[in-house]
Amino acid sequence: MDRREFLLNTAKASGVIFPSWGLLPLANAQAASGKILVYVHGDGGIDHDSLTDPAIGMGINNYTTAGTPVVRAGNLAMAPMGNNAAFAARFQNQLLFVNGVNTATNSHEDGSRRFSTGKLEMGFAPICELHAAKYGPGQPVAWMARDDGNAMISAGFVTPTPVPNGDQLRQLVTPNAASATQDFMKQSDVDRTIAVRDARLQALKSKGVMLPKERLITEQFIAGKEARVRLETVAALIPATFSQQFADIQVGLIGAQAGITAAIQVSRGGFDSHGNIEDYNGANGSLTRLTNALTFIWDEAAVRGLTDRLFVMVGSEFGRTLLNGSGGKDHNNVGGSYMLMLPPGSGLGNRTVGYTGPRHEQRAINPRTGAPDPNGVVLSPSHVHTAIQDYLGIAPSSPALAMGVPASEKISLFNSSMVTGHPSLPA
Repeated sequence: MDRREFLLNTAKASGVIFPSWGLLPLANAQAASGKILVYVHGDGGIDHDSLTDPAIGMGINNYTTAGTPVVRAGNLAMAPMGNNAAFAARFQNQLLFVNGVNTATNSHEDGSRRFSTGKLEMGFAPICELHAAKYGPGQPVAWMARDDGNAMISAGFVTPTPVPNGDQLRQLVTPNAASATQDFMKQSDVDRTIAVRDARLQALKSKGVMLPKERLITEQFIAGKEARVRLETVAALIPATFSQQFADIQVGLIGAQAGITAAIQVSRGGFDSHGNIEDYNGANGSLTRLTNALTFIWDEAAVRGLTDRLFVMVGSEFGRTLLNGSGGKDHNNVGGSYMLMLPPGSGLGNRTVGYTGPRHEQRAINPRTGAPDPNGVVLSPSHVHTAIQDYLGIAPSSPALAMGVPASEKISLFNSSMVTGHPSLPA
């Protein structure tokens, strides 16, 4: 069994898709220079009122009843829950909130698909797939994904690769690995064996007297040897131990650093809060787990020299209602939110675009300025995706896959002067 076959069999056994067309020599790889997209799905439907679109009013949330003031950081406002205050203070200038997004659905399945693709209809590509198709063609694992199946249904451009754990990653790139810390054989013996085999293959090829089938087989072996250069690049970046809490994110960023991954899609759950919205709160609540994951993304990206290329997008499924009789909140198409995180120094953060009314009623904005405008547009995921696709340069060329947003409704999301703020909050 050659190295290529071993890798493919290992991938199949571990449930990881590692397509053979991706095992290319490093010389054939596209230079890793484009933006790296990380999409974080808030599984269950994040309550916007508990994160980026806080409100003050009885019956809306518990922090109003308790008299806890809304968190302010620069031009941003966040709910006084979880670890929001520390998160907003640290990332204020990188954060762009998009509030008041109408998803036109109360369904988890449809909502997760709409937030990741921009459309309710089937057949549209998740934004990570579009990004991987543009910036990762030919990369072995251009789109790493561990998310809800509805949020990562491929449109056929790129196959999503389930994110391997630390052991699987090391086994994929170094078949001699028994685990993340142990080898089957002494690596020095393996290296000597490979060197002897490679010398033999080169000698056979240089003779020039092989039959066509023999030459083809020999060239395939040599191609496998050249592909090992790329795999060993990944192997050199694998840490001695992986994060216990964020291994999926860490593995994805290792792939991005090695130039084999362009888009990473993960999820963080616990947001289906019908029973008690306080499940979001506290040191181990779902909000803190989410902001901790986002903080880890930027900390790990800094270690790996990726922060200037990183674009992080947080989406969910729909908005939520006011408090119900059980202390929780139910599904609502009105009030969805996106949270975008841009590289430090982009000059595009510290802004909120879109809003809801005092009790989270639907509101419209001017698509150019972001100002409240009853004759403006009610934001939808399609508006947000159109703006992001244009900004990242990943808009599909086929009109059939476009978001269908009229030119008059396109929002100037990445114009630093477009600001709505939080007009429903007391000054």
